Amino acid sequence: MSEAYDRARLVELFGDDAATLAEVEREFLDTALGAAQEIETTDDLAVIARAAHRLKGASGMIGATALHGIAKAVEQAAKAHDLPTVRGMHDVFRHEVQRVANQVGSAG
Repeated sequence: MSEAYDRARLVELFGDDAATLAEVEREFLDTALGAAQEIETTDDLAVIARAAHRLKGASGMIGATALHGIAKAVEQAAKAHDLPTVRGMHDVFRHEVQRVANQVGSAG
């Protein structure tokens, strides 16, 4: 299975200092977990759209291609007022956040 995000991209953006990379990865993971929590615990589609948008941007920055695509789909569904579709993506969304978390854990 491919990597959940492109660590080489982080090195390009932030240099190869291990402490800096670990901090960026922790901050990204905090963003991802926070967005996932927001999306899962509310039916407010505006809140869901904002959380997904935030995660989409952060995912794009670090090269988490699959998570970026899922966050984009969640954002679009929320903006279309389609809560059933948002909820239907829960498992794939949570799985991809977990893949990122696992990679961050193994990188540290």
